[in-house]
Amino acid sequence: MTIASRATGAVLLYAAAYGASVAVLSAAPEFQAGEALAVMLIFGVGFSLAAWLATSKAAPLPWTVKAPGRESGILCGYLVLFAVGFLGWGLTALRAACPSEPAQSLAILAGKLAAMVVIPAWLFTRLGYTWRDLLAPRAFGRGGRVALLVIGVLLLGLQLTVGRGPKALAALEQPVLHVAAMAPLALVWFTIEAGLNEEFLFRALFQARASAWLRSETAGIVAMSLIFGLAHAPGYVLRGAHLMEGMAQAPTPLTAAAYAIVVVSPTGLMFGVLWARTRNLWLLAILHGWGDLVPNLASFVQTWAGP
Repeated sequence: MTIASRATGAVLLYAAAYGASVAVLSAAPEFQAGEALAVMLIFGVGFSLAAWLATSKAAPLPWTVKAPGRESGILCGYLVLFAVGFLGWGLTALRAACPSEPAQSLAILAGKLAAMVVIPAWLFTRLGYTWRDLLAPRAFGRGGRVALLVIGVLLLGLQLTVGRGPKALAALEQPVLHVAAMAPLALVWFTIEAGLNEEFLFRALFQARASAWLRSETAGIVAMSLIFGLAHAPGYVLRGAHLMEGMAQAPTPLTAAAYAIVVVSPTGLMFGVLWARTRNLWLLAILHGWGDLVPNLASFVQTWAGP
């Protein structure tokens, strides 16, 4: 099978999974097909294309994968335990154990770092990798800097125009200068809490191995995006994460999986393209944290500075 045929097959598989998921969700009265289509058009198509164009001058950094088939199997097993054990149950346990802020945020950060970086990285050191191989920062280069600028501007523009962040920031009682002073700290926080954790586990570990195993960058992006979406499904069923998504009631496992594919997986496509074109973990982590900054800055300020 040629690289082109593997890429085509992966795209068709994703289209089939996406279409089937939309069909499942169409029976849910609160499902907004227009919003789901907008997510796909913005992130899955528009931002993914922008990421591909912005990295046209980037040279992917060397990233060693020793045994792609074996390591992909190990990761799939770990991701099942992670999705059910941590996303489905562990986060609820952490919130119950630390109900007040900022202790709760610190506990969740520590839990995510352990489950998404420290434990999987340690497992890979047992397979012959070093901590430096897996986590050491690398220079962005000109191509990486261009990608950082272009995707950063697009993410900021999106959040300022259609996101919930500006309204939440406008409702804060803190002075504007106080909020502005906390923004760099918030960016560091989100770069680690969301960026490093998710990009390391799903892109640097899983996508790198899926691409090598399937012998296709496109197939690797598709496989990672589906897994990235499906990993969120247990949280909708087991820990009430459906409420943050506007669902009136907890979904069935099938509906949760369909929702995760339709709403979550398209964002994985954009970051998947960035990983395939740069192989730079910290570039993706910073962009991920930047994308979370405006929507979550108000809650960060309230957590650390009070209402």
